[in-house]
Amino acid sequence: MKKMNYFKVLLFLVTVTMISCVEDSTGGVSSVTTYPEISVQGDATVFIEQGSTYEDAGAISMAGDDVLETTITYGTGAYTDSPFGTEIADKYTITYSALNEDGFAGNALRDVWVVPPTSDMLASIEGLYTAAVQRAPDFVPSDQYDGLTYITISKTGDSTYALSHAIGGYYDMGRGYGSGYAALGAVITANDIAANDFTATQAAFPIWGNTVDITELTVDAASKSITFTGDGNFGNGTFKVQLTQVQL
Repeated sequence: MKKMNYFKVLLFLVTVTMISCVEDSTGGVSSVTTYPEISVQGDATVFIEQGSTYEDAGAISMAGDDVLETTITYGTGAYTDSPFGTEIADKYTITYSALNEDGFAGNALRDVWVVPPTSDMLASIEGLYTAAVQRAPDFVPSDQYDGLTYITISKTGDSTYALSHAIGGYYDMGRGYGSGYAALGAVITANDIAANDFTATQAAFPIWGNTVDITELTVDAASKSITFTGDGNFGNGTFKVQLTQVQL
């Protein structure tokens, strides 16, 4: 009988202890927070001509029925690292962010492409382009490397042009590695566009430091296309690129 009573007392103590633990862990306190929702006004991707005026449409931040203050941050150019503006062709990202009363954050993005004027490709090769890239000699073209968006060619002088991607965005767009893997900095000199007489300076990868030489550049004004070869100073580093001008 004593053993039975002892067992009952022990069971009672264990039960009380378990209930006490549950009560202590919750403390009878619960809370609900409503996270910020940010609605970008206008288009999520905007194209504006180089040198024009840009007015941002803004965003509206809400937490339930409460309107929150929206903070707007203008990013630098993805490929030129230039401050946000319309003077230099590049892709810029605007970030909209807000905090709710509990300090929880929300954000939304808008991409702004500052693009060169769309040229006739007879007197100028300026413009916004999509790219298709084939890695030669043993790479078979695929959808992964077709229709890459976007390449810019912007005028820097009477006959000189800045090319944003010397291998058509193969790594940064096709493989999704980001702008640090774009071959940047090439300047094309148009000695005679009609005769397809061009020269170009070297491009370089910011991440690796490897260089790319542009050769065999040809313009076809009728099809609004440009083809060239990007020769990298690394193994299997030859890329065949075709650019197609976007008609904005």
